[in-house]
Amino acid sequence: MMDEKSEAPRMYRSEGRGGVLILCDHASAHIPDDYEGLGLDRAVLSTHIAVDIGAAEVSLLLADLLDAPALLAPVSRLVVDLNRDPETQDPCPPISDGIPIPGNTALDEAARVARLDRWFHPYHKAAEDQLAAMMARGEQPIVIGLHSFTPVMKGEPRPWQIGFLYAGDNRLYRAMQPKLASDWGLHVGDNQPYSGAELYYTMHRHGERHGLMQATIEIRQDLIANAEGQRHWADILAQTLRPLLLKRAPLLPKKD
Repeated sequence: MMDEKSEAPRMYRSEGRGGVLILCDHASAHIPDDYEGLGLDRAVLSTHIAVDIGAAEVSLLLADLLDAPALLAPVSRLVVDLNRDPETQDPCPPISDGIPIPGNTALDEAARVARLDRWFHPYHKAAEDQLAAMMARGEQPIVIGLHSFTPVMKGEPRPWQIGFLYAGDNRLYRAMQPKLASDWGLHVGDNQPYSGAELYYTMHRHGERHGLMQATIEIRQDLIANAEGQRHWADILAQTLRPLLLKRAPLLPKKD
């Protein structure tokens, strides 16, 4: 997982020509010193509520395999969740998977805006700039949000190995799901208990609204908790995506 203390999002392989843009919203467990750990025990910061375990590593490996740009968030989702619409959702959660976040309790508007200005807006500006550069050179990239999910949530096992989040445009899911199921024998499905109708800010902003094929792809965290699993899953995704890159999907009408 990313834990370096850079303020800026990390752009990797910005000149990649592979036809894919990878966005990893929850790449880091880093909480800046001035937030005093948000009042949490340090052990909590290595769990799924702070970071998408394995997602950063898979993103970088997939970027290498596909020669694709990858953007990685530099701060924990507990400081500000980059995949939450700040107009309709709370990007600074006071509670996460049943665990209170003291540093986010009773957060005033000025503090909330400061976090958006420091982390949220620079990340999405970097994604916009990268996408604009790719489209300016004639690409119509597939846009992927790379996440991971905990094997058990609220006491309920989540048996599928990989899940997809999408809203109205499910082209990428429909293209990848049969191959993942038949070629790799995977249990694939729409993730639960949430869906793309709720948690789709990044993919909507940088994919769907441009008419690009896109989806958030989530891998179960226990499968990518070590280097061997991360390499294996990056290879699965690369092999599944490569045939799609040979067939340029038409742009859908832009959405606001």
